[in-house]
Amino acid sequence: MKHSAIIPVLAALLFATACTKTIEFDGQQTQSLPVLISLPNSDSTLSLRLTYSRFFLDNSPVTPIKNASIRVELNGSNPSVSFSPKDNGVYLSNLVLHDNDTLTLFVSIPNNGEISAGCRMPFRPHISDLATDSIHIDSYSYPDDPYNPNDSTLHYWAEGNLHFHFTLHDAADQDNYYMICAYTINNNTQHKSYYELDLEDNILFDNTGSNEHIDLDIEDDPSMGSQIFFTDERINGHNHTIKGQICYHYADLSQETPYIEVRALSRDTYLHLITKNKQSQSNDILGFISEPVQIHSNVHGGIGILGAQSAVVQPINLIK
Repeated sequence: MKHSAIIPVLAALLFATACTKTIEFDGQQTQSLPVLISLPNSDSTLSLRLTYSRFFLDNSPVTPIKNASIRVELNGSNPSVSFSPKDNGVYLSNLVLHDNDTLTLFVSIPNNGEISAGCRMPFRPHISDLATDSIHIDSYSYPDDPYNPNDSTLHYWAEGNLHFHFTLHDAADQDNYYMICAYTINNNTQHKSYYELDLEDNILFDNTGSNEHIDLDIEDDPSMGSQIFFTDERINGHNHTIKGQICYHYADLSQETPYIEVRALSRDTYLHLITKNKQSQSNDILGFISEPVQIHSNVHGGIGILGAQSAVVQPINLIK
């Protein structure tokens, strides 16, 4: 019994000693590269962020790229576009992009050459017949101060599921990439609060894993999450009814209007977000023992993404 009690103590001491030892990295460090990130929306002004990449063990703040010269090619022409640089590497412009615009950016960086990237703005998705099928609400109240028997102030909370459906009109003769999400918008801060979605669709989603979701808590089911990504591989050129439910909650029974957003993505945007999600899941779940995931990039001479997206947003009448 004495020997068995000593063993766990020794193991704990050895573990604590090992955790305090510093291990020097003896591998090859990658060269810092220019990073371009821009995901413009249709009918919105173009902005981008320019920084330098850093070594994966480096926890210092990213270094913004300043004094860059940006040239724009839009639909085969070279318009004069004014960019306003900020201290954090963000460059704001006065250029408004529209559906089917073809955009190429050429960025000249002092002492680092030129990087470039291109994209085409997708057409706005076409949906119709958005409707609520059913709604289930569980309401309950709780006291403001449960430890004060004289406090009669009550707060109210409700949560439930809202079933909905709509028709997606998929354009033929092209590959289409989509994202679906649902949210409410705070009237004061304009902050979006995203709901969990559960799509009931055996055509778009099956066990092959060809369609994806972005949600770190739900790994195995691509039809569930706060942002669901899919392609038109199985519905190409056809009208398709999408059914699902929103898992929602609201405090004090305030008036909240949920919005359904369907977003058309360029291929590069789709691949960038999917691979970025896989890397995040890999790091959060498996940590240092995870398999490295290469995030999709379409920037020549550097890394990053110049993507494109067009969205349609429709409200759902929430019956309380």
